[in-house]
Amino acid sequence: MKTRWQILLGVILSVGAILILFQGLEIDELASEMSKFNYWSIIPFVILETLSLWARGMRWRVLLQEKVSGNRLFWITNISYYLSNILPLRIGELGRVYLVTRNSDVTGMQALSTAVLERMLDVVTVFFMLFLVLPFIPDHGLVTSVAYLIVGSVIVLIVGLFLVARNRKSVAKIVTIITRRLGSKLGVWINEAFEKFFESIDIVRGRRLVLASLWCIVVWVFSVLSIYYLLLNFSPEQSLYGGIFVTALLALGIALPSVPASVGLWEASAVAALAVLGVNKEIALAFAIVIHLIVFVKMAILGMIGLHLEGESLNDLVFHAKRLIKSVRNQD
Repeated sequence: MKTRWQILLGVILSVGAILILFQGLEIDELASEMSKFNYWSIIPFVILETLSLWARGMRWRVLLQEKVSGNRLFWITNISYYLSNILPLRIGELGRVYLVTRNSDVTGMQALSTAVLERMLDVVTVFFMLFLVLPFIPDHGLVTSVAYLIVGSVIVLIVGLFLVARNRKSVAKIVTIITRRLGSKLGVWINEAFEKFFESIDIVRGRRLVLASLWCIVVWVFSVLSIYYLLLNFSPEQSLYGGIFVTALLALGIALPSVPASVGLWEASAVAALAVLGVNKEIALAFAIVIHLIVFVKMAILGMIGLHLEGESLNDLVFHAKRLIKSVRNQD
């Protein structure tokens, strides 16, 4: 039932975004703006965007204690985005957690906990980018308030995770008291899952956390440069801070529940960000559609190559991803 509501919410948000985008839209002007695009510029954009994904793989390698090669993690990352682009519920996240446990010493809980930590680091970095450029953005009062609230909450959550991880033995006693009422089998599983999850979190500290944070910066530098480069094709007057602002808003927008590939929300996020920067709707939507199509096709190609290298079929991977949570309890 919960899954159905998540899918329904995603459909509602995506359809709503599409309806809003097409209100008052000049189709002829949109087509004209798209026809002006220099398609040779796809090459440098793809290179920069792919380097961002490579940096994501290197960051995850640090969090996983170098148990998996950076090359393999790069392909697994591409596979996860490919799955999320064609299937609902962002199943690519589960797919990559499953894949990284194959033919490696990585446990299910270590893969899951580091994937969660990655997303938290991304949120903090994206909002830090927003803080850097907001002074240059007109009418940003509400954005500033929301940004401070969310980033503050995420930082508190990250600090809380590490505190619990460092004191997990004491916290585990409290968890045991709470889970006694759930029955012996379920209680034991929850206690073991708690221990393994926070044990994996506790590993990521000191030098390893600093390195992961540095790789996080590299990830988003390449991402900003790729988006800014393509943005200049549609709005040459934009400054670099505009590219940072668009990248941040785009990242936040596609994090919301949506249909696969974030159709609608991707375009709406880009249009909303560019509207703040004074770009008209048709130009903004042309940019959003072009960049979305390029990313979708690139992810599909690299994702399929990754599946081949991993020796997995799409159907088998989806099957294993759905069973991941059940299999975690059997991980060492």
